Amino acid sequence: MKIIIANNVFFPYQRGGAEVVIKRLAEDWQKAGHEIKIVALCPDKKNQTEEPLTSDGNFETVFWPSSYYRLSSVSWLRRLLWHLSDCLGVRFMGRWARLLLEFKPDLVVANNLTGLGYSLHFCCWRLGIKSVQIIHDLQYLHPSGLMIFGQEQQFNSLAAIAYQRLTASWLGYAKLLISPSEWQIDYHQKRRWLRENKWLRLANANEDNLPQNYNQPKQLKTALFVGQLNQAKGIVWLAKNWSKFNQRLVENNSEQVKLIIVGGGQAENEIKALTQTDQNLEVVGRVDSAKVASYFKQADILIAPSFCYENWPTILIEAATNGCLAIASNHGGSGELAKRLGFLSFETGNLDSLFQVWQEISQKIKKEELWPCMNQEVVIKPQEYLNNILNNINQSNK
Repeated sequence: MKIIIANNVFFPYQRGGAEVVIKRLAEDWQKAGHEIKIVALCPDKKNQTEEPLTSDGNFETVFWPSSYYRLSSVSWLRRLLWHLSDCLGVRFMGRWARLLLEFKPDLVVANNLTGLGYSLHFCCWRLGIKSVQIIHDLQYLHPSGLMIFGQEQQFNSLAAIAYQRLTASWLGYAKLLISPSEWQIDYHQKRRWLRENKWLRLANANEDNLPQNYNQPKQLKTALFVGQLNQAKGIVWLAKNWSKFNQRLVENNSEQVKLIIVGGGQAENEIKALTQTDQNLEVVGRVDSAKVASYFKQADILIAPSFCYENWPTILIEAATNGCLAIASNHGGSGELAKRLGFLSFETGNLDSLFQVWQEISQKIKKEELWPCMNQEVVIKPQEYLNNILNNINQSNK
């Protein structure tokens, strides 16, 4: 088969877990004998006359220059005007049509389309090409794609509702809508966004195997955070409250715990400043993905305290595949994935709740009980992922 995978960001410009999932799919589908082409955006350059064209492994990656990477530095009005090109279907419609006619794919798998043009599925429909849409976050319900705990009302504004209708009018041409979490499917359908279309819950593809049981330390001494250092990920809240958390431990005759923070972002300097007064905080900074595994081996437990509504946090999967216990926020897809993996979760932004869960884990460790990995349809192999897509597309055509 000839397959196009579309995502607005790809290596070497990666930002999050979606790019890791996409790269894994491309590599494994290519190995299985399929011809793969990835289409993504790259930072625009002044007077650039040619589109960058690179290869990663055996599959081709086509980059289209875009100002997408500069959006955070412009005013809200310019961002609004920039998003209109997607919503009105004019961005890259011609390019998509030409590429589809030249490559003639059997299947198009779209991921994050912001900046790549929402008209992709319309072009596929007009040309008789099957296309599916993988939903990674809430970007088709709100331009930011980000819903923060306690700020859910922003998705109910008139501007947000108008935006949702525009995105639905373009993405409705997809033959199949896929999400790894039930929570995200339920939330989209609750908002009546393409509720009549065919939806499929399908875990992100992964070749890694999960352990039967998690590694259990003799006691909890080292906690780990891995991710972007910003308010939305909850790390600022956690770092500011870490001394209070350790104080609670001491009051309950428990040893203090060191928090190792791996990652970078806009709040990095703020968090580093906290290390001056709290010796139990350590900021490592950004490390490559291969080195992250070494920090899982050092840590007794991962904490994922995100304030934003996650879909299917890659970091929880990575913790599980490395045999590391984890605690996650209990809202959105984060709480759902934690439950499917056998992890515990706490009330978002509630230090008392986090402490109670910590105590529960400590007691279980003292009893030396096995901690099974639940693996409730959390990991699926790339070829099985593709088979599920093809089977469900064929069913939707009957």
